[in-house]
Amino acid sequence: MARRSPQEAEQTRQALLMAALEVFSERGAATATLKDVANQAGVTHGALYWHFKNRDALLAALFERVALPFDRHYLEQLQASRQQALSALEAYLLGLLKEIAGDPQSQRVYRLFYAGNESCTGVAALAEQRQHALNQGVGHIQYFLKQARKQQLIGLKKSQLEPMAKSICCLLLGVVQSLLLAPQLFSLREQGPLLVRSCLRGL
Repeated sequence: MARRSPQEAEQTRQALLMAALEVFSERGAATATLKDVANQAGVTHGALYWHFKNRDALLAALFERVALPFDRHYLEQLQASRQQALSALEAYLLGLLKEIAGDPQSQRVYRLFYAGNESCTGVAALAEQRQHALNQGVGHIQYFLKQARKQQLIGLKKSQLEPMAKSICCLLLGVVQSLLLAPQLFSLREQGPLLVRSCLRGL
């Protein structure tokens, strides 16, 4: 059997990671098997173990490979925030919701790592990394709020910025949960802007 080139090995590794995201998010990280992942990727069970020694190693590598799109939407609104921070924050939040609602990969990332797979030791072991990722989102929101305070657009005290940023992040995650679990109750196109604007108007 011919040896695989480094490029082919990397292609196999990436295929396994994407297969793991699909399989674990849809069937549960604790119940789906590594054989299921290998079958989904179209490789042998042994090929999977050549790249990842166990389920926990696969999940850790997957978490490093995929993420919710906080950073990209933050960078898109960074310049606008220097002119009108509340409008930039609204665009940031709605952009995130729109992308997650329309992107199957983002939905799988949320389902797997943020929506109740704690019974899987590999997911539970990533608690610190997951919290760090969510804290990035909180930090983005806090930055927009800080800019809005400087622009005298909101009446929050400096000490209230972080708690409010965390509250808005929780609202965002709650909307994502509703989009995924009960889409018939929440229309992103109709209710998303209304909800976000109502939240920001109260600042």
